[in-house]
This record gives sequence, structure tokens and C-alpha cells, in this order.
Amino acid sequence: MDHYREFESIWKKFLTLCRAKLMEKSRQCTLTASAAQMSIQDAMTVWFDPYDTCGKWLKDLEKEDFQAAKRIYSILQEWVVEGVPIKKGFPEAGVWGISAASAAAGVGIGFYGFHLGTVGLLLSAAVPAIVLYPAMKAYQKTEKEKNEKKLLNEYLNQLSLLEEQILTVITPTAQ
Repeated sequence: MDHYREFESIWKKFLTLCRAKLMEKSRQCTLTASAAQMSIQDAMTVWFDPYDTCGKWLKDLEKEDFQAAKRIYSILQEWVVEGVPIKKGFPEAGVWGISAASAAAGVGIGFYGFHLGTVGLLLSAAVPAIVLYPAMKAYQKTEKEKNEKKLLNEYLNQLSLLEEQILTVITPTAQ
């Protein structure tokens, strides 16, 4: 039985499951190391379920090479996610501050530059603020999504170390 090829196929499915769990968790809360650990541990249960593809593969390996399967079980149980620094996004105060500053600039330009009346001053304050606020909110949302995607990918990259550990165990049995 070619355990190496089977593992490669199963590993791709496992990574997809981990990605889904991490994305689900990132929608619920900030993806900290402990939240990522919980999500990945939840996904790892498939390795211990003999009715799942991953668990069945491990059970089959156990029948052929008990020691290798035992080492893989211990690797899976002992694996821990390393923390990834969370980059802070654009603050809400910054969105409001830029909108307020643009309103103040509009008033200054309208009052001193064009000598506008009351309605003109109100419009010169409101228009820049109304235009900039949605633009800044969109920028803030884009930055947040970009940070979440980067964080998710960094946690998934850590799983490559787990894959390497398992491959070192099964490579001798794959021949």
C-alpha cells in the first residue's frame, strides 16, 4: 500500500477543512493563537475518527506499521499553533478624524477663500466629510480583510511543519 500518495491526497482535504474552520472562526472573532488552536484541533478530530478518510488511512497504517501510526498519533496530539502577531487595522477614530478635518478644511476654504454665506459654508463643510467618510470606511474594511487573510495564511503555513513531521514518519513505510 502506498501510504505516501494516500497521505498527500488526504492532506489536501485536511488543509481545506482547516482553512474552512479558520475562516469560520475569523468571522466570529479575532483570530488569535488560541482561537486558531481551537479551530485546528477541531479539524484534527478527523484523524482520530476511523470512519473519516483521514482516520481510516491512519487505522490502515496502524495495521501495517503500528510504530509509525503511534508516532503520528502523538505528533497530532502534541502539535501546538504558534502565535502570530496581529496587525491593528485603521482605527475608527482615524475615519472620523479625517472626515472632521476635511469638513474643517472645507469651512476654512469656503470662509476665507470664497467668502461664502451660511449655506455655502455648511455645504463646504458637509460635502468633503460626506465624500471622505464612506471612502475611509471602505479603506478600513479592505485593510481589515487583508490583515485577516494574511493571518489565516500564516496559521495555515504552520501546518506545513506538521505535514513534514508526518512525512518523515511515513516515508520509510512508503517503499
